[in-house]
Amino acid sequence: MIKAIRLCGIVFGVMVVYVAPAARAETLSPQDQKAVVEANTFVERGNEFKKKDSLGRAKAEYEHALKVFPRHLDALYNLAVVCADLKRPDEAIAHYKHYLELKNDDPDAWNQLGVLLDENKDKAGALAAYEKAVAIAPKFGPAHHNLGVLLEEQGKLDEARQHLELFIKLEEEAGRRTAEAYYSLGVLELEQLHLKDAKKLLQKALDTDPGAPVYNNAMGDVYLAENNPSVARIYYQKAIEKDPKSAVAYSGLGDAQRGLGDNDKALASYRKALELRPDYGLVHYKLGLLFEATNPTDAIKHFESYLDSGKNVKYHKEAAAKVAKLKQGTKTTN
Repeated sequence: MIKAIRLCGIVFGVMVVYVAPAARAETLSPQDQKAVVEANTFVERGNEFKKKDSLGRAKAEYEHALKVFPRHLDALYNLAVVCADLKRPDEAIAHYKHYLELKNDDPDAWNQLGVLLDENKDKAGALAAYEKAVAIAPKFGPAHHNLGVLLEEQGKLDEARQHLELFIKLEEEAGRRTAEAYYSLGVLELEQLHLKDAKKLLQKALDTDPGAPVYNNAMGDVYLAENNPSVARIYYQKAIEKDPKSAVAYSGLGDAQRGLGDNDKALASYRKALELRPDYGLVHYKLGLLFEATNPTDAIKHFESYLDSGKNVKYHKEAAAKVAKLKQGTKTTN
């Protein structure tokens, strides 16, 4: 199953850099006003470097601006954005928090802070940040989306559905067909095996962006859940065509091939998934199922690899029971 996509900024998937340089909503002394004018120069230079994707130099300019005037909001915000782009999440989080201490009513900044906290395993902090964003701006769609995805992960499906449905409504009212909106709710419907609704939503996502690997992969999951592996295989293959390094798509393709009785091809697909992602524990579980009837020794090995991975615990009880049964059968045979 593909996790839903998180949306970062006002422009979906793109963190926004402010151009207008200012220390906003603050009465400044003449000395501070002079400092702001000087800091603005560094912010504008940082913005130009950011546009050219020269992130290290942009970061240096924003830091210089903050040395001149530490409360410069645009410098703080843009520095947080650049640090996130540079894969320095701790620094980005610190800068967003500093920014929000000075400007607490910015839903976009709360949302982006939530994304970073979410990605860095602080789920409670992310939840609070997303909730703050929607409290400030009840029609701020990206925060509703991200909150819905997080609530879904926590098993709070009714609440998740409300936020994801609202995101779709807000997008459609704005005249936008946003593939992520349909996809995320489609994944929720698929999780609950509401396959007709899932298919309808995922088709809307594909109509909007036909080439997206994750949407094709999710549609493959729907057809697999409908016990239609031949059609599922087509969607997994489309996902692989668009992203040849998608271990998830190869795993799904293996499922479809196994459903069609082509165990040799299924084995090749599962092995490709593990080649691309050696820590993909769930594939070991699938290999255990593949070998269960024909090669108990290999089946035990893969079931145990799955259990040792500690990931995707959904099938842990089943895998443990199968290992015990297979080992008992092996002893009896010997």
